[in-house]
Amino acid sequence: MAKRKQITLEQRSAICTLREEGYSERQIAERLGISCKGVHYTLVRKQETGKNEDRKRSGRPKSTTNQEDNFIRVLSKRNRRLTAPQITAALNDTRETPISTTTVKRRLLSAGLRRCVAAKKPKLTNRHKKNRLEWAKAHKNWTIEQWENVLWSDESKFQIFGSNRRVFVRRSKEERASEACTVPTIKHGGGNVMVWGCFGNSKPGNLVRITGKLNKESYLKILQDSAIPSGLSLIGSGFIFQQDNDPKHSSKLCQNFLNKKKAENILNIMQWPSQSPDLSPIELVWDELDRRVKSRCPTSSEHLWQLLENEWNKLDKDYLKKLINRMPRICEKIIKEKGGHFDEAKI
Repeated sequence: MAKRKQITLEQRSAICTLREEGYSERQIAERLGISCKGVHYTLVRKQETGKNEDRKRSGRPKSTTNQEDNFIRVLSKRNRRLTAPQITAALNDTRETPISTTTVKRRLLSAGLRRCVAAKKPKLTNRHKKNRLEWAKAHKNWTIEQWENVLWSDESKFQIFGSNRRVFVRRSKEERASEACTVPTIKHGGGNVMVWGCFGNSKPGNLVRITGKLNKESYLKILQDSAIPSGLSLIGSGFIFQQDNDPKHSSKLCQNFLNKKKAENILNIMQWPSQSPDLSPIELVWDELDRRVKSRCPTSSEHLWQLLENEWNKLDKDYLKKLINRMPRICEKIIKEKGGHFDEAKI
């Protein structure tokens, strides 16, 4: 039997109006195309409540208690990797009447717990967290002018094809393998380019193409030919040099060179906490550069390098300034999280 349509609020108003004008229930039903029972019950409701709205319904009772809802929420938070069927099984062990997995999913959604892809972050030990916290506390009162004096540096690899970022498309079930709805992949990325770059004072410095394997000797040459000249050109004598703790960077050969330049008052060295790429704004520059280059569809390693150079030189001051302005907020977040990870999208 087909489900009957509910009488709308406008129809109920019309029923009451026609009744006041002297029409019988049968005449109203024929005129509005509504059953006589529907007309009768509408008039009874109006007489009893004085309104045309639906009476408050009790609804179907919940299959879980508030205590069980809290159990579902707490269990999920204690182990974020538990699936809905696993939580359902744990709850049903304590119940006489089992509940469905769908019910558990609804309770999780009501608690604001959605199933999402886990973000990939570097593993942080207690020592790492302590060092990150100490770094944030040491720099929390820095002004934007002080942050502008930092020369941010790093290496990055760019591929012609492929990306670590997830790509979303809108498609139907039948279009999963459609060319427009897939991301092409090629072994080894179809060619790649390794670069070293730096920026400071909201301006891009040198971008260096790295050929062959980057070792401590070749990194020393980058420091001599690109890092120091860029720092002096963009910021001036006494600039603060930032680099991560890659073994090449922390080698005695490179550290002795940097310490010598520090003794000559050419630069100062920022002590950088390990496992902390999320603190450096140049990581966001690499992501932006990758997006720009991929949109221009590089066809070879040489073409990729040309695009990287062009887009690097197009980095404007406003964009880099925006990245620098994030640094005080990053320090606040690190302190709040006691050295742990934070949501970079909310900075």
